[in-house]
Amino acid sequence: MILYLTDQGATLTKKGNRLLIEKKGEVLHWVHAFKVEQVVIMGQVSLSPGAIAFLLQAGIDTVFMSYYGKYRGRLISQFGKNIELRRQQFLRLEDPVVRLSLAQAYVRGKLNNCRVFLRRQNQGLNHPAVTAAIHLLRRLGRQVEACDSVDSLMGVEGAGAAAYFGCFNHLLRVGDISFDGRNRRPPRDPVNVLLSLGYTLLANVIQTQVHIAGLDPYLGCLHGVEYGRPSLVLDLMEEFRPVLVDAVVVNVINRRILRPQDFYRPEEQEPAAFDFAETETRREDYPILLTHTGMKKFITHFEARLNSKSLYLPKGQRLTYRQICLEQVRNLCRTLTDGAPYIPYGYR
Repeated sequence: MILYLTDQGATLTKKGNRLLIEKKGEVLHWVHAFKVEQVVIMGQVSLSPGAIAFLLQAGIDTVFMSYYGKYRGRLISQFGKNIELRRQQFLRLEDPVVRLSLAQAYVRGKLNNCRVFLRRQNQGLNHPAVTAAIHLLRRLGRQVEACDSVDSLMGVEGAGAAAYFGCFNHLLRVGDISFDGRNRRPPRDPVNVLLSLGYTLLANVIQTQVHIAGLDPYLGCLHGVEYGRPSLVLDLMEEFRPVLVDAVVVNVINRRILRPQDFYRPEEQEPAAFDFAETETRREDYPILLTHTGMKKFITHFEARLNSKSLYLPKGQRLTYRQICLEQVRNLCRTLTDGAPYIPYGYR
């Protein structure tokens, strides 16, 4: 299980064979320690020395985020031991032909999955703008193989993203939440708040699988190499964005699981005590935020999506989406070591 800690001011402790979440001397929740696969800490949540020692000894990946969903870092007991795999990663990605081929696969997978997601959402809706975007995404998908550089490929990907988000508002079937286009750093409306949070959570999922496989998360091929940027993680998550994040966002809005009252603007509320400890990004820097209840709702449905099953054709089995993410990372490992083609995950 993945343990998310969002109660500000709480402390994670280890007592016996249990992990306890405590606040002001009261136990809010506890879980059997052996069931925990990962801990995700959001905001001002403390770890006791005993809990830190256990997490390191057990090799449990522990991720730190700001309360508003910004990734801070992670507690890892040791880096992957497969130095030969990382060596192959660096050697193979020095080859411009390999880099371009992988980048094409990532973009092809993303465009295909965006198109299939829109097609599924358009059933019964039959909106002309959505239909037009579906056709454009199909045409752009055919252009991927003709791209002779990553720059030209990014142009195709950018055109696809513009068409996709250009019709995204038509997928929302409520009157009190709308979408006027993608914006971020910081997001300025409820839909963008959810998309940004979802993509951060997805990046965490992919980076965990990258660490499990033993690859270096900072060397990719579609996203440029920059100091501190996990380029490989960003590459691998492209094909999963519509499947694991956008689908959840549309679902929680259309089913009224998240309502306008689950969001607030900082000027409308007095700051809580923990806000003063958020040093790298201030509460006032965000035009709109999720409430604590809204955050928990979204995380719950994101995790439910990850744990739902889908047919994974390469294995001919129904796997959870979390398992599919790991299989795709392993698929990349085979490409890097054996030269096998990388086949992106295809949403159906």
